[in-house]
Amino acid sequence: MRFAFICFFLGIAGRCLAADFATDAKAWSDQHVAIFEQAANLSAQGYPADGNQLLVTLAEDDGSPLAAFVIADTLYGSDPAASYRLHLRAQPAFPREPAVALAVAREHHRRGEYAGAMVNYRQSLDAGMGPQYSALLADCLIRTGQLNAAVQAWNQADHEKNQPAIDAAICTVYGPLAPAQRRGDLIAKIEAGDLTKLTDLILLDLAFDTDWWTVRVYDEGLDADLKRAARLLGRKDAHYQALVVYAKLARLAEKKASEIQKALTGAQLVLGPDTELPADSQLARVLCELAVAAKLTTPADLWTAFEAALRARLGSEDRHALRLLCWLAAANRNPALTELDRLGWEEWNDPTFAPGYLIDLFREKKLTSPRDSQLLAAIAVAPDNPTLHNLRIALAGDDVTNDMIADAIKAEFRKLSGGQGRRNSATLNSLFLELGKRL
Repeated sequence: MRFAFICFFLGIAGRCLAADFATDAKAWSDQHVAIFEQAANLSAQGYPADGNQLLVTLAEDDGSPLAAFVIADTLYGSDPAASYRLHLRAQPAFPREPAVALAVAREHHRRGEYAGAMVNYRQSLDAGMGPQYSALLADCLIRTGQLNAAVQAWNQADHEKNQPAIDAAICTVYGPLAPAQRRGDLIAKIEAGDLTKLTDLILLDLAFDTDWWTVRVYDEGLDADLKRAARLLGRKDAHYQALVVYAKLARLAEKKASEIQKALTGAQLVLGPDTELPADSQLARVLCELAVAAKLTTPADLWTAFEAALRARLGSEDRHALRLLCWLAAANRNPALTELDRLGWEEWNDPTFAPGYLIDLFREKKLTSPRDSQLLAAIAVAPDNPTLHNLRIALAGDDVTNDMIADAIKAEFRKLSGGQGRRNSATLNSLFLELGKRL
């Protein structure tokens, strides 16, 4: 388990470390293998906070800047508060070490401390760190209104040659926490009594995403968490049984339609006579998606079968039920979609429904201006949503402003739009090219 938890910098920035620093860091790490292993094992068991604390205690007891740096890098993806504090503690002892400057830059960047991030990005770039980090400098510059400098920094990253590295660098700032940490956070909530998080836990085990592109089934965690669900819910509980059915099907590398049909009809879920949806609407949606992907049913058929039942759940503001209705309606081009999106956005004040609602209005030719009050209100609530900014740019046409483009760039950095089935910075690059032409 050690190498899943061991020092972040050894895998990411090791080749950029000064030889003596790298040697000293590895030697220090090797002296504390047992504690790193213990922390990793705690994380694997679902208690990453305890593992994190072991490492923080080690850093405190050791007291050296080198210990602070090594452990800060290890904790970067799981304990942002501790990694920030320890990285900043280590920095004064290594004023000329580019990897330390880069680590501190990302810490500042992640917290929105752009002035500190820019100083350290420039130091690391001047010392020869990869050009992809100039893209991160560009993000800080655009967020502080320095548009010309931002375009220049983006160009220096050389997107044409370095796109994969740029994408990966952006993910280190804006990507998710380590999945083991998120799993541990869910387990802590479940053990505190929130059994509704069991679905989130099982879905995470089935899509254990270490970054925006790497997803696997965490089999060991899934087995342990299904046992956890059985203990807490009981094996005869309908929620537990539905979780087991979905987990069994979703973990299969090759999903045969016949197996899916047999499992769902046998459990009287989604398919077959006298069928029903799980009471957990999030679980209901993934089961519906599974059945549709296997071509065992269609969104139109599911709409006919379950519209009434799902609408009955809206009285309690069941957002997952509303999302399932929206998904079925969108796939079926159902005219009810606009009203459903409007309910989520305007009545429930849930910003996740705002893009869909505004696109609905745009298609119906009821949204025609980039200054529309509903569009601006949605952007104010969800400033990091690329769809909203792209819609505003499309509505502006020839009257698009530099500020509109800059806002779209900020949103793209946060999410990275999908392209050819994979999140990437192609749209971000196009926006920077357009901004550069206008400056």
